[in-house]
Amino acid sequence: MVNLVIVSHSARLGEGVGELAQQMLMGGNCKIAIAAGIDDPQNPIGTDPIKVMEAIESVADTDHVLVMMDIGSALLSAETALDLLDPTIAAKVRLCAAPLVEGTLAATVSAAAGADIDKVIADATNALEAKREQLGLPSSASETRITPTFIAQDAAAKSVSVVIKNPNGLHIRPASRLVATLSAFNADLLLEKNGKCVTPDSLNQISLLQVRCHDTVRLLASGEQADDALAAFSRLAAENFGESLEDAAVVTSSTADITGNAFCYAPTLPPIRQASDRSPGAEQARLRNALDLTLLDLMTLITRAEENWPGDLAAIFSGHHMLLDDPELFDTACGLLRSEHCTAEYAWQQVLSSLSTQYRQLDDAYLQARYIDIDDLLHRTLRHLLQSPLVLPDVSAPAILVADNLFPSTVPELDPHVVKGICLREGSSLAHGTLIAREMGIAWVCQQGDALNDVQTGERLTLDVARNRAIRERKPL
Repeated sequence: MVNLVIVSHSARLGEGVGELAQQMLMGGNCKIAIAAGIDDPQNPIGTDPIKVMEAIESVADTDHVLVMMDIGSALLSAETALDLLDPTIAAKVRLCAAPLVEGTLAATVSAAAGADIDKVIADATNALEAKREQLGLPSSASETRITPTFIAQDAAAKSVSVVIKNPNGLHIRPASRLVATLSAFNADLLLEKNGKCVTPDSLNQISLLQVRCHDTVRLLASGEQADDALAAFSRLAAENFGESLEDAAVVTSSTADITGNAFCYAPTLPPIRQASDRSPGAEQARLRNALDLTLLDLMTLITRAEENWPGDLAAIFSGHHMLLDDPELFDTACGLLRSEHCTAEYAWQQVLSSLSTQYRQLDDAYLQARYIDIDDLLHRTLRHLLQSPLVLPDVSAPAILVADNLFPSTVPELDPHVVKGICLREGSSLAHGTLIAREMGIAWVCQQGDALNDVQTGERLTLDVARNRAIRERKPL
């Protein structure tokens, strides 16, 4: 068995990752300990080798302990902890280079399913591959994991096909349930969608299939317990992989016209300086701290979405969390800090603005709309760097919110009793903010362009949701 230790610079981030990982256990025997932050109220961001040592000791009653770390001194603290440990315990410990959030979730699912240490490390290390494939990026792996083909060629192999009814497909929780269920059987298994096969023994492999609602997937099985595995798969699919469709169903908003007074919303940021009077190391620390705080913001949004709205709107902010925790983005920004001696906010703006532009240039309208998610992450992180609090619309009477665009993370902050509609100069009907607004019962129109020129707060507007247009009340001459 494999237990896990999470090492992070931020106590709140470490606890948040631990909370996500606990949801993936599905009754497995994997234990998780957290060693995050330092005991200094004035400067709580950092790592402590003694904390890491004690965390390892608390879960050392197993064959192996895998240590998941964020960056920099987390690795140094873990290495120091190894030197401080009793040699018999230190021999059980492996340090993992995987990204903290994705790697920990993948490792938890794998360890809870009873995988050995090498399999757990492999699953954690490959945790970013599903995201890379979805974004159309090349694989970072030096060796491609080869899916066995003997089952499909074996005449004795059996299979069963199911149609996925989960509104959000096989996202992280249903996929975790599938991994945990199939791990109990002594059988050779493949999960297939549209001719593409993966071994359903890890969260990452299932994610690579990108299984959506109404997709047909097939489980192929051979071996001693093939029939049992297929039967369990059918039962799990019949139960929608443990997800209630009533809770997961997305409620669409009414297409009736909405009339109300306009409330103009235009959030701003302080100016961003390019040149820095700090060292690159100090700017890197500022950026890491801002990212940690943003990750904590997203954990709060995930929890709120899970508690207040049916469906898996929480998956939107889980996706934001996974994207922001990508070490490649941080490393690219750090390269700019070293080469240009610039501020953390300038470097981060360059990195995420470039990524946003790539999305805007995509041909696929659905993927193109994801630029707003990137802009959302940039805006939130910059606010932490610039110590500029988010100013939400101060709407006290029923109104229609008018803005150039609206970030997905802003929509849950609105009160649907007073914000009856959202009218945007830009935006997209395929944006995540649209989905959240519909769930909350808030009307949404976008891409209004010049039609919103000179709209003033208090002006009467009607939103024709069915035709996606805003109608301004004409004043008598």
